[in-house]
Order: sequence, then structure tokens, then C-alpha cells
Amino acid sequence: MNQEKDRDQTTEISLVDILLSLKNHIVLVILITVLFAGLFWAVNKFVIVPTYDSTVKFYIEAAMTDEDNPGVGLQAVNLAQRIANTYIELMKTNSFYNLLVEELGVDLSVTELRDMVSYKSVQDTEILEASVRTTDPDLSLIIASTIATVAPDAMNEIKSTATLTVIDQPLRAATQSTPHVMRNTALGLILGLFLGSMLAIIIDMFNIKIRTEEDITKNFDITIIGVVPKIS
Repeated sequence: MNQEKDRDQTTEISLVDILLSLKNHIVLVILITVLFAGLFWAVNKFVIVPTYDSTVKFYIEAAMTDEDNPGVGLQAVNLAQRIANTYIELMKTNSFYNLLVEELGVDLSVTELRDMVSYKSVQDTEILEASVRTTDPDLSLIIASTIATVAPDAMNEIKSTATLTVIDQPLRAATQSTPHVMRNTALGLILGLFLGSMLAIIIDMFNIKIRTEEDITKNFDITIIGVVPKIS
């Protein structure tokens, strides 16, 4: 029972010590917090190059041999979902990127273009999505628009049992996609607060100066028998 009381007392004192350390070094904690938040904001605002996304969406329609048979319709949907993965792999080939480069007429290599474009199939749908990310919103739009123009004919020639149709034309990005300035600034704020608090606690932990009677009784477990008054 006494051991449990001692543990509770130790925990309470430790918490009090932490709060006192933060109080004693509140200016230091605030300065470090503001410094990290400002640093993260400046890096994200002026150092990291912003990027912009432009996205085009396609619908895949698989051929049906019997429109009156519901089972055939369901098979067509499942087939379209599988074809989406095939189309994605076909759009990642050098042949397709060469078509894009020729249509674009810009000074971009296949490797550079491949790094700018990403594909994904929307889960449990017949929707295929192509996203373009560059440091120029106009360039992102041009590439995405070219994909919207080239992909349907190129894919339909390869696989005649399905049709690829554009259902959502790409738009020019109004805002940057990365970096997320406010979110990263908030992370810097949290990191600065944590590091500032830890530094304040560590400073007090290694501070051996005795300022009050409580410091003697707490650190040395001895009884005070007298105090020399301060003479002004």
C-alpha cells in the first residue's frame, strides 16, 4: 500500500517538475516553436518548387454480345474492370509515350514524360484516371489534354473488344498540389513545441543549482534545520 502511494507521489512530482520547467523556460519554448514554424513555412513557400496536377478520366465499355441477358452485362462490367489494368500497362509503354511526344511537339524525353504521368483505375468501377504533375500548370494541362486525345484511338486499335471514352476533360490547376504549405507549417509548429519543451526539461534536469529549500529536500533527502536569512 505504501509503495503504491510512493509511486503516485513520484508521478505527481514528476509532472509538477515538467510543468515548472515549461513555465520557467516559456520564452525559450515559444521562441523555438515560432522558429520551427517559420522555418517550415519559408522552406515550403520559397525553397520547394510547387507542382500542379491536371487529370483526365476515361470510361471503359466492354463489348456485349447479348444485351437482353443480364448475366452478360455483369460480365462486361467485370471485363471492363480487368481491361482497365491492361490499358494502364499499355499507356506506360514507350510506344504510347512516343505518340504523346510526337503529338505534344515539346522538348520532352520519354523518360521525363513518364515521370510526370501516373495512372490508376477507380476501385470497383470502369473508370480509368490519368494524372499529370509538373511545375507548370499550363504544361500539366497540355499533357493531360494530349493524353485525352491520343489514348482512346491508340487503345481502341489495340483492343477492339472494348471502347475507351473520355468522360472528364482535364482542367488547368487553380492551386498547387504540392507542397502543402499550411499543413507542413503546422507540423513545424508541433515539432518546435515538442523540441522546445524537451530542451526546457533537459536544462532543468541537468541544473544542479539549489534555489529553494524544496530543492534540498527533494534531491538530497535531508532535513533542513535552519535557514540563513537574506540580508539586504
